[in-house]
Amino acid sequence: MIKEAVVETVQEIEYAIKHGADRVELCDNLSVGGTTPSIGMIEIATEMCKANNVEIAVMIRPRGGNFVYSLYDFEIMQRDITAIKRCGIDYFVFGCLTDDDTLNEWQMKTLKQLASPKQVVCHMAFDQIHLQGQIKALHQLIDIGFTRLLTHGGPADSDIFDNLNQLGKLVVNSGGDIEIMPGGGLNKFNVQKLLAAFPFQEVHGTQIV
Repeated sequence: MIKEAVVETVQEIEYAIKHGADRVELCDNLSVGGTTPSIGMIEIATEMCKANNVEIAVMIRPRGGNFVYSLYDFEIMQRDITAIKRCGIDYFVFGCLTDDDTLNEWQMKTLKQLASPKQVVCHMAFDQIHLQGQIKALHQLIDIGFTRLLTHGGPADSDIFDNLNQLGKLVVNSGGDIEIMPGGGLNKFNVQKLLAAFPFQEVHGTQIV
Protein backbone atom coordinates (compact mmCIF):
# COMPACT_ATOMS: atom_id res chain seq x y z
CA MET A 1 0.00 0.00 0.00
CA ILE A 2 1.27 3.45 -0.96
CA LYS A 3 1.06 6.20 1.66
CA GLU A 4 0.99 9.70 0.20
CA ALA A 5 1.79 12.45 2.70
CA VAL A 6 0.60 16.00 2.04
CA VAL A 7 3.43 18.42 2.82
CA GLU A 8 4.03 22.16 2.78
CA THR A 9 7.48 22.68 4.33
CA VAL A 10 10.96 21.16 4.25
CA GLN A 11 10.45 19.99 7.82
CA GLU A 12 7.26 18.15 6.85
CA ILE A 13 9.06 16.49 3.94
CA GLU A 14 11.83 15.33 6.27
CA TYR A 15 9.26 13.96 8.71
CA ALA A 16 7.29 12.18 5.97
CA ILE A 17 10.41 10.54 4.52
CA LYS A 18 11.65 9.48 7.97
CA HIS A 19 8.30 7.93 8.89
CA GLY A 20 7.77 5.87 5.76
CA ALA A 21 5.88 7.94 3.20
CA ASP A 22 6.05 6.40 -0.28
CA ARG A 23 5.08 9.65 -1.97
CA VAL A 24 4.62 13.28 -0.99
CA GLU A 25 2.16 15.74 -2.45
CA LEU A 26 3.75 19.17 -2.26
CA CYS A 27 1.46 22.17 -1.83
CA ASP A 28 1.58 25.71 -0.54
CA ASN A 29 -1.19 27.38 1.49
CA LEU A 30 -2.81 24.27 2.92
CA SER A 31 -5.06 26.59 4.95
CA VAL A 32 -7.05 27.13 1.73
CA GLY A 33 -6.74 23.54 0.56
CA GLY A 34 -3.42 23.90 -1.21
CA THR A 35 -1.99 26.03 -4.03
CA THR A 36 1.03 25.76 -6.33
CA PRO A 37 4.34 25.92 -4.42
CA SER A 38 7.30 28.00 -5.54
CA ILE A 39 9.85 26.71 -8.04
CA GLY A 40 12.59 26.89 -5.39
CA MET A 41 10.53 24.80 -2.98
CA ILE A 42 9.73 22.27 -5.71
CA GLU A 43 13.40 21.92 -6.66
CA ILE A 44 14.53 21.35 -3.07
CA ALA A 45 11.64 18.97 -2.34
CA THR A 46 12.36 16.96 -5.50
CA GLU A 47 16.04 16.64 -4.58
CA MET A 48 15.10 15.44 -1.08
CA CYS A 49 12.58 12.92 -2.40
CA LYS A 50 14.83 11.54 -5.15
CA ALA A 51 17.66 11.02 -2.65
CA ASN A 52 15.31 8.83 -0.60
CA ASN A 53 13.43 7.00 -3.40
CA VAL A 54 10.20 8.80 -2.55
CA GLU A 55 7.87 9.96 -5.33
CA ILE A 56 6.73 13.58 -5.52
CA ALA A 57 3.46 15.04 -6.79
CA VAL A 58 2.95 18.80 -7.12
CA MET A 59 -0.30 20.72 -6.81
CA ILE A 60 -1.23 23.03 -9.69
CA ARG A 61 -3.76 25.51 -8.33
CA PRO A 62 -3.31 29.25 -8.83
CA ARG A 63 -5.49 30.36 -5.89
CA GLY A 64 -7.81 29.23 -3.14
CA GLY A 65 -11.57 29.24 -3.56
CA ASN A 66 -13.51 27.37 -6.20
CA PHE A 67 -12.19 25.27 -9.07
CA VAL A 68 -13.78 27.28 -11.88
CA TYR A 69 -10.86 28.96 -13.58
CA SER A 70 -10.85 32.11 -15.69
CA LEU A 71 -8.64 32.43 -18.75
CA TYR A 72 -6.03 34.22 -16.62
CA ASP A 73 -6.16 31.49 -13.96
CA PHE A 74 -5.82 28.86 -16.64
CA GLU A 75 -2.88 30.63 -18.28
CA ILE A 76 -1.10 30.68 -14.91
CA MET A 77 -1.68 26.94 -14.52
CA GLN A 78 -0.26 26.24 -17.98
CA ARG A 79 2.83 28.36 -17.38
CA ASP A 80 3.41 26.72 -13.98
CA ILE A 81 3.25 23.25 -15.53
CA THR A 82 5.70 24.26 -18.26
CA ALA A 83 8.16 25.59 -15.68
CA ILE A 84 7.75 22.77 -13.16
CA LYS A 85 8.16 19.97 -15.72
CA ARG A 86 11.89 20.76 -15.75
CA CYS A 87 12.22 19.99 -12.02
CA GLY A 88 12.00 16.21 -12.35
CA ILE A 89 8.76 15.67 -10.42
CA ASP A 90 6.65 12.53 -10.88
CA TYR A 91 3.04 13.77 -10.94
CA PHE A 92 0.98 16.91 -11.45
CA VAL A 93 -2.20 17.28 -9.36
CA PHE A 94 -5.06 19.52 -10.50
CA GLY A 95 -8.82 19.73 -10.99
CA CYS A 96 -10.94 22.06 -13.14
CA LEU A 97 -14.73 22.38 -13.01
CA THR A 98 -17.40 24.25 -14.96
CA ASP A 99 -19.88 26.76 -13.55
CA ASP A 100 -22.44 23.97 -13.10
CA ASP A 101 -20.01 21.70 -11.22
CA THR A 102 -19.17 19.24 -13.96
CA LEU A 103 -15.66 18.31 -15.04
CA ASN A 104 -14.15 20.94 -17.34
CA GLU A 105 -13.06 18.39 -19.88
CA TRP A 106 -11.32 20.87 -22.20
CA GLN A 107 -9.19 22.40 -19.43
CA MET A 108 -8.35 19.00 -17.95
CA LYS A 109 -7.35 17.61 -21.33
CA THR A 110 -5.26 20.69 -22.18
CA LEU A 111 -3.33 20.51 -18.91
CA LYS A 112 -2.85 16.77 -19.25
CA GLN A 113 -1.35 17.17 -22.71
CA LEU A 114 0.89 19.98 -21.50
CA ALA A 115 2.08 17.90 -18.53
CA SER A 116 3.02 14.90 -20.69
CA PRO A 117 5.06 12.76 -20.25
CA LYS A 118 4.51 13.38 -16.52
CA GLN A 119 1.51 11.57 -15.06
CA VAL A 120 -1.51 13.52 -13.86
CA VAL A 121 -3.85 13.22 -10.88
CA CYS A 122 -7.31 14.74 -10.33
CA HIS A 123 -7.71 16.12 -6.81
CA MET A 124 -10.76 16.60 -4.59
CA ALA A 125 -12.32 19.19 -6.87
CA PHE A 126 -13.96 15.97 -8.08
CA ASP A 127 -15.99 15.79 -4.87
CA GLN A 128 -17.88 18.96 -5.82
CA ILE A 129 -19.35 17.18 -8.84
CA HIS A 130 -22.92 16.03 -8.09
CA LEU A 131 -22.99 12.37 -7.05
CA GLN A 132 -25.15 11.44 -10.04
CA GLY A 133 -22.52 12.87 -12.37
CA GLN A 134 -19.41 11.40 -10.79
CA ILE A 135 -19.33 8.12 -12.71
CA LYS A 136 -19.49 10.03 -16.00
CA ALA A 137 -16.69 12.32 -14.76
CA LEU A 138 -14.66 9.28 -13.72
CA HIS A 139 -14.86 7.89 -17.25
CA GLN A 140 -13.91 11.29 -18.66
CA LEU A 141 -10.75 11.20 -16.52
CA ILE A 142 -9.97 7.69 -17.76
CA ASP A 143 -10.48 8.73 -21.39
CA ILE A 144 -8.21 11.78 -20.94
CA GLY A 145 -5.53 9.56 -19.41
CA PHE A 146 -5.43 10.41 -15.70
CA THR A 147 -3.43 8.04 -13.52
CA ARG A 148 -5.19 8.62 -10.22
CA LEU A 149 -8.22 10.22 -8.58
CA LEU A 150 -7.94 11.66 -5.08
CA THR A 151 -11.40 11.72 -3.50
CA HIS A 152 -13.13 11.98 -0.16
CA GLY A 153 -16.15 10.15 -1.57
CA GLY A 154 -18.48 12.94 -0.48
CA PRO A 155 -18.62 16.55 0.74
CA ALA A 156 -15.48 17.87 2.44
CA ASP A 157 -17.24 18.18 5.81
CA SER A 158 -18.45 14.58 5.79
CA ASP A 159 -16.83 11.63 7.56
CA ILE A 160 -14.88 9.53 5.05
CA PHE A 161 -16.19 6.37 6.72
CA ASP A 162 -19.72 7.46 5.79
CA ASN A 163 -18.61 7.62 2.15
CA LEU A 164 -17.42 4.04 1.71
CA ASN A 165 -20.36 3.16 -0.53
CA GLN A 166 -19.52 5.91 -3.01
CA LEU A 167 -15.80 5.17 -2.83
CA GLY A 168 -16.58 1.54 -3.58
CA LYS A 169 -18.71 2.54 -6.59
CA LEU A 170 -15.84 4.58 -7.94
CA VAL A 171 -13.42 1.66 -7.56
CA VAL A 172 -15.82 -0.75 -9.29
CA ASN A 173 -16.48 1.70 -12.13
CA SER A 174 -12.79 2.49 -12.54
CA GLY A 175 -12.29 -0.92 -14.11
CA GLY A 176 -8.68 -0.80 -12.97
CA ASP A 177 -8.00 1.99 -15.47
CA ILE A 178 -7.48 4.71 -12.85
CA GLU A 179 -6.36 4.43 -9.23
CA ILE A 180 -8.89 5.58 -6.63
CA MET A 181 -7.03 7.13 -3.69
CA PRO A 182 -9.13 8.09 -0.64
CA GLY A 183 -8.18 11.13 1.40
CA GLY A 184 -9.57 13.76 3.72
CA GLY A 185 -9.77 12.77 7.38
CA LEU A 186 -7.44 9.80 7.05
CA ASN A 187 -4.47 9.46 9.39
CA LYS A 188 -2.05 6.81 10.66
CA PHE A 189 -4.47 5.90 13.45
CA ASN A 190 -7.63 5.22 11.41
CA VAL A 191 -6.25 4.12 8.04
CA GLN A 192 -6.29 0.43 8.97
CA LYS A 193 -10.00 0.71 9.75
CA LEU A 194 -10.56 2.00 6.22
CA LEU A 195 -8.42 -0.73 4.67
CA ALA A 196 -10.33 -3.37 6.62
CA ALA A 197 -13.51 -2.13 4.99
CA PHE A 198 -12.00 -1.84 1.49
CA PRO A 199 -8.48 -2.80 0.34
CA PHE A 200 -7.41 0.48 -1.26
CA GLN A 201 -3.95 0.42 -2.84
CA GLU A 202 -3.12 4.05 -2.03
CA VAL A 203 -4.09 6.43 0.79
CA HIS A 204 -3.55 10.18 1.28
CA GLY A 205 -3.40 12.64 4.17
CA THR A 206 -1.50 15.29 6.08
CA GLN A 207 -1.04 12.83 8.97
CA ILE A 208 -0.91 9.54 7.06
CA VAL A 209 2.56 8.70 8.50
